[in-house]
Amino acid sequence: MDPEDPADPVLSTLAASTLMLWIEDTEAHRAELIRRFDLAPKPMYYHPDFLVPLWQEYLTTNAVAPEAVDPDAFVRFAYARALDHRAPLYAAMARNWGVSVTAAEVEAVRDAQDAIALVAAALGRHGPTA
Repeated sequence: MDPEDPADPVLSTLAASTLMLWIEDTEAHRAELIRRFDLAPKPMYYHPDFLVPLWQEYLTTNAVAPEAVDPDAFVRFAYARALDHRAPLYAAMARNWGVSVTAAEVEAVRDAQDAIALVAAALGRHGPTA
């Protein structure tokens, strides 16, 4: 997937039937995401170009053999790095294929009417090409 490619087949398909919405985070929001992930790690997908160097870094940093890795410890190690890695991709997806909202805007949503207003405001900021 290439969010800068206007002919990207995956994003073209998604954009034809969905509105991609990126929640821009702040340092505080990012820290809260990491805190919640640490409490209950979940499986995540990592592209091999990102995963392989990260895996090697984890093994080296922790002086551990691959077969001795605690999967939860690895995903905790990887999560913040994944957030950092994905942020520019999500920003490009929002810029070229969807819209963005702030974490503070999402935190203010209390019901369906608020959610609709949030998306309408994001569409308004994005302009008529959305």
